[in-house]
Amino acid sequence: MTQLFITVNVFADTELKTADVFVTATRTPISKNNVIADTTTITEGEIERAGSSSLVELLQRQPGVEMSNSGGAGKLSTISLRGTSSNHTVILLDGLRIDSAFSGLTALQNLSLSQIEKIEIVRGASSGLYGADAIGGVIQIFTKKGVSGFKPYVGIGAGSYNTKSIQTGIRGANEDTSYAINLSGFNTRGFSAFKPNNLASSNSFNIDNDGYSNLSLSSSINHKLNESNKITFNVFLSRGRNKFDNSSANTYLFNGSSGYGDFRDTQLQESFNAAYTSQVTKNLESIFKIGRSIDQYVALQKTPDYYNIYKTKDMFRSTQDSFSWQNNFNASFGLLTFLYEHANQKINATDQPVSDDGGYNYYLAPYAKKNRVNDGFMIGYLANKDSHNLQINLRRDLNSLYQNSTTGNLGYAYNINSQWKIATSYGTAFRSPTFNYAYYPDRAQGNPNLQPEKSRNIEATIKYQNDLDYLSLTTFKNKIHDFIVLDSNYLPGNLDKVEITGATLSGSHFFNHLQIKANYTYQDPKNNDTDKLLPLRAKVYGNISTNYYIDNWNIGTEITGSGSRFNDEKNEYKIKGYVLTNIVADYKINQTLKLNLRLENIFDKDYSLVLDTLDSNHIPIAYATPGRSFFVNIRYEPQ
Repeated sequence: MTQLFITVNVFADTELKTADVFVTATRTPISKNNVIADTTTITEGEIERAGSSSLVELLQRQPGVEMSNSGGAGKLSTISLRGTSSNHTVILLDGLRIDSAFSGLTALQNLSLSQIEKIEIVRGASSGLYGADAIGGVIQIFTKKGVSGFKPYVGIGAGSYNTKSIQTGIRGANEDTSYAINLSGFNTRGFSAFKPNNLASSNSFNIDNDGYSNLSLSSSINHKLNESNKITFNVFLSRGRNKFDNSSANTYLFNGSSGYGDFRDTQLQESFNAAYTSQVTKNLESIFKIGRSIDQYVALQKTPDYYNIYKTKDMFRSTQDSFSWQNNFNASFGLLTFLYEHANQKINATDQPVSDDGGYNYYLAPYAKKNRVNDGFMIGYLANKDSHNLQINLRRDLNSLYQNSTTGNLGYAYNINSQWKIATSYGTAFRSPTFNYAYYPDRAQGNPNLQPEKSRNIEATIKYQNDLDYLSLTTFKNKIHDFIVLDSNYLPGNLDKVEITGATLSGSHFFNHLQIKANYTYQDPKNNDTDKLLPLRAKVYGNISTNYYIDNWNIGTEITGSGSRFNDEKNEYKIKGYVLTNIVADYKINQTLKLNLRLENIFDKDYSLVLDTLDSNHIPIAYATPGRSFFVNIRYEPQ
C-alpha cells in the first residue's frame, strides 16, 4: 500500500511551489498522480504571465470554464463550470468560503491576481466533500505564502485605458517560521460598460467611462511549535471602487430632466482564518480551523430632477463564521478522513435614501430571515494499491432553514501503465436557495417555498501523462432536479429537471522549445421542461495557447473562442460567438528583473458576453468588452 497522505513541508520553497501536490479534490494534500477527479492546477508562473488579466479571464482559459462580464474591470463577473450556474461552484480562499450569502456569488472581479500563488480547479459534483453549492465543482485560491530566505518584491505596470498597477511585498522563512505580506493596487479609467445604442431609452445617461480601482492585502504566518504541532494564520482584505451602467437610469430621472445617472458601488471582502495542526501519532493528524469572511456591497446612486439631487446608499453585508475539525488517519488499508464543519451565515441590509432638498424616499423592507446555521459531517476514504485508486466520500448536512441533505462521491481510477490512466466517478450535490431567492423583500419578491437544487453527476476520463506532455478526455452527464430559475417577472421558482451532457478534451505537448496547450469543450446544457438552452452557456468553447522558450524570452499566443449563446431562458436574445487573440512576452532582464508584455484582442474583435434586457424601450443593450489594448509590467524579485 502506497502512502497517500503527504506531509507538506511548509518551510520548503520548492515544495510550496510544486504543482505535483493537490489538496482540493480530497481535502488532504496528495500526489496529483493519485487524484481521480477531473482537475486543473494554475501555477504561480502562469498567474504572473497573465499580467493585467482578471481572475475570470485567466479561469476562462482553463478546460470546462466559461465566463461572463458586465462591462470591464471591476464589473460583475461570473464563471460557469461545465454549463452549471454561476452559483453552482464553491469558491474557497485559503480554505474559506468568501461568497455573498445574499446572492451566492463570489466577487471574483475584486480578487487581484497579484495576491494569488496557486489555483486548483475540481470539476464535477463535490458536495460529498464541501457541502452545499458544489454542483459544478470547487475552485480553491491560495494566496502567496512564505518562501525560504528573505525575498522582497515590487512590480509596476501600465497600459491602455489609463490602467496602472503596483504590487509589492515580503516573503520569507527560516527553519521554524514562514511569513508573507502582499500589497497591491490597481486603477483604470475603463470604458463605457454599455455599448452605445441610440434605440435604448437609457443610452445617453450611461455612455461615459466606467472606471475601477482596487486595493488589496494578504498576509500569512506559519509557525512550527515543535516537530508535531504548527499554527497558521491568514488574512485577506480587498476594497474595490467601481462605476457601472444601469438600463433603468432614465426611470430615475423626472420627465424633462437633462441630468445624468451616476451609478457607483464599493465592494469589500475580508477573510480571517487560523489553523492548528497536530501530528497526534505517526498515523493520525488532527486539524482545527476557525474563520470569518465578510462580503459587503454598497451601491451608491446619484440622480437629479429639476430641483434636487437624490443620493441613495444601499448596503448588503453578509458574514460567515466557520469552524472545522478534521482528522486524517493514515492506515495500512488507506487514508480515512473524519470532518465536522460548522457554518453560521448572517445578513444585514439597509436602504438609506437621502436627498438634498426632500423628495422621494424608499426604504427596503427587512428580510424575513437573517441567519442560518449549517452543520456538516463527512467521512472520506482514499486507497491506492498497485494500479488501483479508490475514493469514497459521504456527507450529511443539517441546515436550520432548509431540508437536511446527504451527498456523496464514489471514484475509481486504474493505471493501465505508467503513462495511461482511466477513471470514472459518480457524485451527488445540492444547493440551498440564497437569501435573495428565498427572502428578498423588495419589488421582485423572494420565494420562501423554493426547494434546494439536487444533482447527480457521472463522468469518465482517459488520460495520458508523460512528464510535461499530457492528453485528457472527460465525458460527463449532470442531472439537476428542482433547478432554480427566474420567470418573466423575475420571481424565482423550481424547474423539474435540467440535464447537462458534454465532453472536454485537453492536452499539452512540447516540440523542442515550443509548447502547444489546448482545450475544447462541447456541452448541451438543456432545460428539459422547455427544450431550450440554459442562458449564458455556449455549446462549444475552448482555448489554444503557445509558448516559445528561447534564451531569456518566452513568447506566446492565447486564442480563446466561444460559440453563440442566449442571454435568457426563452432563447430570444442571442449573443454572437467570438474568437480572441492575445500575444504575450516575458523577458528575464537579469536574475532579479522580469518584464511582461501583453497585447490583448490584437484583431480588435467587437463582442459581448452578456446583455441587459431591462431597458424601458425593450431594447437589449450589450455590455462592452475591451478592444485592442496593451499592458506592460516590470517586476523586481531577488532569487
